[in-house]
Amino acid sequence: MKWLIGILGIVGLSLGFIVPVQGESLQSFDAQIQPDQEIPSQNDAYFDLQLAPEQEVQLKVTVTNLKESPVTIIPSFNRARTNQLGVVEYSGKNQDTTQALPVDIEKVVQLSQKEFTLKENEQKILELTVTMPNKPFEGVLAGGIYLQEKPREKAQGNIQNVFSREIAVLLQNEREKIEPVLEMKEASPTQVNGRNAVKVGLQNTKATYLSTADIQYELFNGNEETPQLSGNQAIGFAPNSGMAYLIFLEGQKFEEGTYRLKITVSKEDFHWSDETLFKVSKKTSDSYNRKDASIEEPEKPFPWLIWLGIGTIVGLVLVIVWLLNKLRKNNQNE
Repeated sequence: MKWLIGILGIVGLSLGFIVPVQGESLQSFDAQIQPDQEIPSQNDAYFDLQLAPEQEVQLKVTVTNLKESPVTIIPSFNRARTNQLGVVEYSGKNQDTTQALPVDIEKVVQLSQKEFTLKENEQKILELTVTMPNKPFEGVLAGGIYLQEKPREKAQGNIQNVFSREIAVLLQNEREKIEPVLEMKEASPTQVNGRNAVKVGLQNTKATYLSTADIQYELFNGNEETPQLSGNQAIGFAPNSGMAYLIFLEGQKFEEGTYRLKITVSKEDFHWSDETLFKVSKKTSDSYNRKDASIEEPEKPFPWLIWLGIGTIVGLVLVIVWLLNKLRKNNQNE
């Protein structure tokens, strides 16, 4: 189904990641899905399955140690989430603002192991048991296997690179196209890593992906018609997922008062737009502006009273020097 494969462009399926933790190690292992003729997948890099209610299947992933030394792998299975940058990920580390799910895929898929060790160049099979819900559902249940190398307790140097892989698992009863439905939640001022930002809740309420879309934002101060800040970027949403989207003020100050935020998300024949108001108190604006190192304060003009004072002092010094020289010359003449 071309439409589903197309929307997964940003998902990062079956990609590897190197996360600095605290020594060496590049790609330490590989993970590939094992095809099954009885349950064909729509993709060779991840599981994309159409299954009936209550159907139970076993999925297999071959994990290979690429190092000349043992490596310990910690697998986990997590539902697809959308992080604050609008990227779909499966690590389970990202918080999701979605309160209710039609079906929780984390209860549908179970891993055979929680941790295992591979000898040098050894292969092992990681099994997943999928037990479909007894009631039919619309759309896609989306999750992923997250495989991470276990960090060593002691590392040489200051950085240990921990390698990880993600393999998506998509489950459906019927392959049907569902349009995403977006909702805007509350917006509020915040500060991230010492930078002023606006945080706004965005949620995809349907069991379908929205990827390679474009998000445009405009931030208005009070009743002004010209936005104080505007921009756009690529964005994606996992099915039934929400995120706290961040808009950085890029060195601008918060001002006390009411702001209006307009958000537009578009992709080909999909278009959604909404706006919301939020307030910034004087206490919040003063606190955030004081801590934001990216704000460049304008150079203050040198007060004219100080210039006048300096000029007066210099003039008095010159007069005193002139009088002393004159007095010395008079004494010499006498």
